[in-house]
Amino acid sequence: MRVTPLVPLFCLAWACGSTLPVTLTASPAASPPDAIACVRNNLTKLGYRQFAYDEIDFRVVSRKQDPTAHQADPQFRYNTDQIEANAAAGADGKTALTVQARTFAMRQTHRGPTEEEQPASTGVKEAAQKVLNTCGKS
Repeated sequence: MRVTPLVPLFCLAWACGSTLPVTLTASPAASPPDAIACVRNNLTKLGYRQFAYDEIDFRVVSRKQDPTAHQADPQFRYNTDQIEANAAAGADGKTALTVQARTFAMRQTHRGPTEEEQPASTGVKEAAQKVLNTCGKS
């Protein structure tokens, strides 16, 4: 049987090809400072707390705990949804807005609290899309 050795290769290719974060892009008509200000305001309205802000590079990182996430693991504590947004002037003079959605599982291990990246949750994907729909309009 020649098919049997190919099955593990297909599984390996599928596993290596999957991505954990979700990245969305848009070209808003606003300048980078205005676009990132819009993102910051909308993330606050959605319940995200600002974790980091770079006013020179127009980058913001916000986080929100997901109280609905559960896992059958005694080390699991909670999930944290994270949205990273970056606004930059493109070479064509238009603003490029990039929004990246991530989810992290917080676990309590023998080394202490440990974050492990998980596939982006539905909630963080929807929040990132809402931010992009509001702030990424041309």
